[in-house]
Amino acid sequence: MKRMLKIGIPALFAAGTIIAVAIVAGLAQASAPRVANAQTPTGTPKSDIGVSGIGRVFVTPDIAVANIGVEITAPTLAQATQEASDKMTAVLAAIKAQGVDAKDIQTSSYNVYPLTNQPKEDQVPTITAYRVSNLVNVKIRKIGDVGKVLDAAIAAGANSVNSVYFDVNDPSQAQEQARTAAVKDAMAKAQTLASAANVKVGKITSISEITQGPIPFNRGAFESAPQAAGGAGPVETGSTEISVSVEMHFEIEQ
Repeated sequence: MKRMLKIGIPALFAAGTIIAVAIVAGLAQASAPRVANAQTPTGTPKSDIGVSGIGRVFVTPDIAVANIGVEITAPTLAQATQEASDKMTAVLAAIKAQGVDAKDIQTSSYNVYPLTNQPKEDQVPTITAYRVSNLVNVKIRKIGDVGKVLDAAIAAGANSVNSVYFDVNDPSQAQEQARTAAVKDAMAKAQTLASAANVKVGKITSISEITQGPIPFNRGAFESAPQAAGGAGPVETGSTEISVSVEMHFEIEQ
């Protein structure tokens, strides 16, 4: 019996050691972070060349758009609105008398602003007056009449001429030319990039266009112009830029 114990204990200890090592190894394997194998994409993504192009065409304007109106400040709302209405009626009549059609006059804004005092501490502000602003956009189709229309409006009581810009009534032909120029510009840029990278330009994958409107010509000197200011003065039309921007993408050929 004693002999069996002498043989069994070392064997049992050895077996226990093997079991302990196996358990520790299992715990270490379970707690170790798993690194997933990177999956190879089923399809190779296509590289491309992305460029933008701009085409510009300069044309002589044949119409003008002016923002004209009145601003009135009075102690009461009724007085302010009535004075604004009377003056604006006179301004519109003067504009139409210069040959501007009623369909080419459109209200752009009508606003009423209550004006308050500067109260002392712990005091509630009170309304001291009202300001009424009435503005219209006037399309002047006879480009040579711009100065006369502005002069007539100011003489009739207009005290706010916020902006004047010149445009083309039918810009479609100029836009076509600018569009063609923009595409050529983008394609030339793509060729330059491809040559620098020692690759070839492939087929077009996408193309989009962004058009830009005319930039207003601000006439800050006309703002709040008094009736005795001597009129609007001469106005030079210059040239109007019609521009088209495009964005194009091309495949890359090795």
